[in-house]
Amino acid sequence: MNFTKTILAFGLAAAATASAAQYEAENATLSGDAASGTSTEASGGKYVKMNGGDITFSNVSIDKAGQYTITIHYMNNYGGDKINNVEVGGTSSQVSFPVTEKGKFTDVETVLALAAGENTIAITNSWGWIDVDYIDVSPYQAKAFDLCNAPVTKTATPSAVKLYNFLVNNFGKKTISGVMTGNMDKYTMGDATQHEDVQTVYKYGGKYPALVGVDLMNATGANKDQDWFKEYTAKTVDIAKSIWAKGGIPAITWHWRPGEEVEFYTVNGNKTNNTDFDFSTAFLKGTTTWDTLSTAYKAITGDIDLVSEIFLDLQKAGVAAIFRPLHESGGNWFWWSTNTGKQFAALYQLVYERMVFKNGVNNLVWDFNPQDASKISWTPGETYYDVLSVDIYNKANDHQSNSAAFIDFTNKGGTNKIISLSENGPIPDVDNMYNEGATWSWWMPWYDSWGSDKHISQTSASVWQKNLADERIITLDEMPGWDNYNEAASATKVCATSTANAKYGAGSAEEVKNLMMAVTYTALNDSGANIELQKVPNLTGAKTVSLKITNNGSGGADNGIWVGLAFVRNGMKDDAWTWEMSTSTGCWINDGATTTCEFDITKYEDDDKVEHPIDLDNLFSVTLMVAAVGFEGTVIFDDLVADNGKVISAFDKKTELFTAATQSKGHIAKIELVDETGKSAAIKPVAAASAAAKLSVSGKTVSLTTAKAGMVAVEVFGMNGKRVATLYKGNLAAGTSAFSLADMPKGRYIVRVKGAGLAATQPILVK
Repeated sequence: MNFTKTILAFGLAAAATASAAQYEAENATLSGDAASGTSTEASGGKYVKMNGGDITFSNVSIDKAGQYTITIHYMNNYGGDKINNVEVGGTSSQVSFPVTEKGKFTDVETVLALAAGENTIAITNSWGWIDVDYIDVSPYQAKAFDLCNAPVTKTATPSAVKLYNFLVNNFGKKTISGVMTGNMDKYTMGDATQHEDVQTVYKYGGKYPALVGVDLMNATGANKDQDWFKEYTAKTVDIAKSIWAKGGIPAITWHWRPGEEVEFYTVNGNKTNNTDFDFSTAFLKGTTTWDTLSTAYKAITGDIDLVSEIFLDLQKAGVAAIFRPLHESGGNWFWWSTNTGKQFAALYQLVYERMVFKNGVNNLVWDFNPQDASKISWTPGETYYDVLSVDIYNKANDHQSNSAAFIDFTNKGGTNKIISLSENGPIPDVDNMYNEGATWSWWMPWYDSWGSDKHISQTSASVWQKNLADERIITLDEMPGWDNYNEAASATKVCATSTANAKYGAGSAEEVKNLMMAVTYTALNDSGANIELQKVPNLTGAKTVSLKITNNGSGGADNGIWVGLAFVRNGMKDDAWTWEMSTSTGCWINDGATTTCEFDITKYEDDDKVEHPIDLDNLFSVTLMVAAVGFEGTVIFDDLVADNGKVISAFDKKTELFTAATQSKGHIAKIELVDETGKSAAIKPVAAASAAAKLSVSGKTVSLTTAKAGMVAVEVFGMNGKRVATLYKGNLAAGTSAFSLADMPKGRYIVRVKGAGLAATQPILVK
C-alpha cells in the first residue's frame, strides 16, 4: 500500500458507439481560468484549455435512466498524466488523462449513472491542465466474463483449488467482505476474529468479515531476526491459519524489504531510510535474464526462499491463501516498480517460478495488482496470476462503486480473470456495485490500528450494517466451511497453466564492477544542454530504449530536470541528415530521485508535424537533452539499452561516454566514469573535436578549423532531412573559416561538414 496515496483514477481508451451524442467543449460553461483555443485537429477547429478551471456540459439529454459511457476527447501535452473529476448529479468519478502525442487528441472513458431527461456533466479540476475537444455520451454495454475453471498453478493443492473455485463461483453474484490487519501488539494468537481491526469491523457492522488480510513485511529485511519483527510474522501466520480454520480466507500482501534493507519505499516514497535497491542489477546487462552470480539476484532469491518457508508451513497445515506480491505495480513508491514494465514482469515471474517450481509452494491463488488499468501492460503473463486487482482510496463516506475502474480493468485486462478491490478506504455500497456492474470479487479496507487515516472508520456504522446484512455480501458466518465445501463447475473454460521456464535461475556472468556516467552541469538556461554519442548500433526491431538516471543536482525552477532523447540519421552517403527526436514526451526526474526512463523510438515528427519511422538501421548519433533553468550539479546515467537487448551504452568504459555538444560546453563542467559509490573511476574531459579539425557554432556563425586545405562542403539541413542551405562548397584553405547563418529563418537545423579531414554534424538553434 502507498500509505499517503490519494484516490487512484482510471481512463478507458475506446471509441464512442454509433449512437453516441456529442457535446462540444466550446459550447460548455467555463469557470476558473478555463479558456477556448483553436486547433485544426479539434472538432470544428475549437477546443477548451482546462488550465486550472472547470468545464460544465449542461442539457445532456437522456431518454432512459441507466449507466452511460462518457467518452472525453482530449489532449494532454503538459507533461505527466493528469487526474480530474467527471461529475454527474453529485456522483464523481476520478479519471486519469495520460499524456498524448503532441498536438493530437485521443479518448478516455468513464461510466456514470444518468437520469432520464436533462443531465449536467462537469469535468472539474483536480490536477487540471488538459485540453478538451468534446464529450460523447452513449449507453454502457457490459461485457460477459468467461473465467477459467482452475487456478494457473497446475499442481495446486486441494485447498487452493477449493479457494479458487469459491471465488469463481461467487464472482458477479456475491462480494466477499474483508479487512486488512495492521498492529499485532495487542493480538493474542489463536483467534483471528479477536484482532483489533477485525473487531472494529464487528463493532460497526455486527458481523465478521470473511476475508482477513495480513502482511509479510517483517519476514525479510535487515531487522527480520529481531524479536518484535519475528513475533509480528508469527502472528500473521497464526491469523492466516485461524481464519482458514473458521472457514474464512487469508489474503497475504508482501511489503518486501529486500536483502538487508530496512525499507520498501524508494526515494520517491515518503519516509526516511528509503531504499535505493535496484533489482535491474540482477539481470545480465541489456537483458531480462537473471545473473545468478550477482549480489542483487542472491538477495532477491534469498528472500523468496524465506517467504516460501512460511507458505510451505501453511501448506502443510492444509491452508490456502490469496497472495498479492509486488503490489501496486507501476507506482514508483515501491522499489519493484522503479524499472521498466518488462523488468517488473520478469521479477514477478521469478517470484512465482521459484516459489512454485523450485520450492514447491502450491497453496496460493495469485493476484496481479497494477497501480491502475494503464499498468496492465506490465503483466507477467496470464499463466502467472488468477486474479486482477486494484487499490482505490476514496474520501471518507464516499461509497461509490468505482465502476469506472472496474470497467477499465475489464476493457484492458480482458474477461477471463476475477477482478477484486484489493485495498480501499470506505467500502463501496452494495447497491451501487450491483446496479452499476462493478461486482468486485472482494473488498478489503485498510486497517485502523496504525496511522491516523482510520480507513475502517471512514465507513459509518449504518453503512457497515446495511452492507454486511445484504445477501450479496459474504460474511464469515455465511462461509460454508472448507471441510464442507464441494467444488462446483460454474466456470467451464479450460485455461493454460504455468510451466517452468527456468526464469528463477536462467543465467550467470562473472561479477564485474558496474560503472556509470556522471555529467556535471552548471547554470543551465532555457536552451538546456545536450550530450551526444556518435556510435550507435543497428537498432532494427527495437521499439523503446530505457536509461537509468539519478538526479544529484538542484536549483532548477521546478525542483527537477527534464530529459529527452533524439537520434541523428546517418546521411553521409545520401545527404539526408535528419534529427529524429522520440515522440515520447521525455522523462522527469525530481531532485534526489532515481528513475528508469523509457523512450519510444518507433517514430519521430518532422517540422510539418508529419510522423515518420525512425531510421533504426542507419543512425549516426544519439543525443540526450537535459533541461531545467538554473539547475546545477551532477546527473548519473547508466545502461542505455533497447528493448531488443541491444546496448547503446553501458557506461562501463571510456569509449562508452557521451561528449558535450558544442553549443552546450559552457554548461557542462565535466563528463566522467564513476563507480557505484560515486567515486571517479576514469575522467573524460568535456569533449571537443581534435585541434586539427573542429566544427563549432556560436550564435549565427559556423566556425570550421582544418589542418589542411581541401574540398569542403558546409551544408544546413532541416529537421525533416531536407537540405535548406549550402554555406560553402569548394576548396578551402587550412586554418579557421567562418560562415554566416544570418539569412536563416528562426528554427532548429543540422549543420553538416564533409571534407578536409573532418566529417561532423551539429544540431543548432537559430533564434
